[in-house]
Amino acid sequence: MEEPKKMTSNILETHSGITISTPKRKSWAVIIFLSLITLQYTNGIIQSLFFAHDLPVIGRIAIFILSSIVVYFTLKGLLWQLKGVKEIKISSDELKLSKLSPIWTKTKTYNLSEVKNIDIKDETVSEGPTAMLQLLRITDKIKITFSYGDETIIATSGIDQTEAIELKDIIKNKIGFN
Repeated sequence: MEEPKKMTSNILETHSGITISTPKRKSWAVIIFLSLITLQYTNGIIQSLFFAHDLPVIGRIAIFILSSIVVYFTLKGLLWQLKGVKEIKISSDELKLSKLSPIWTKTKTYNLSEVKNIDIKDETVSEGPTAMLQLLRITDKIKITFSYGDETIIATSGIDQTEAIELKDIIKNKIGFN
């Protein structure tokens, strides 16, 4: 017998609010690409430090600095793909959207009284370049969005339609949109 699929999101309810954590959907194409770039530029760092004696010192320093910068950003992207989490925290007066990664955290805070119109945005396409990006899991098809002033904010993505409906209902109930 087929077991029902569990939600990918974790929901933690406390006395001060609710936290919804959704892991980043992994794109193996991006992971392989970033891994190869990281390996190549790590090799550049090693070469500039130990094996490029025929280059002038300024050239070795430039290769080291540029390779280090590239390795930092590719590792940042790689760790986001492997361990990234999108988090929604709803308290009594604010909504916080966070992107958590082992190297960095990015958080935006929104006034709960200004949050309007929570919706599910389905950007599924069947052909063209966007369809290929969705197939490779580089872009997400289903997103939970809300209106904040004149702007549409993406709360979370990387989930399927059924989970999106359930999360939308949980968020609406917590905010008070019944």
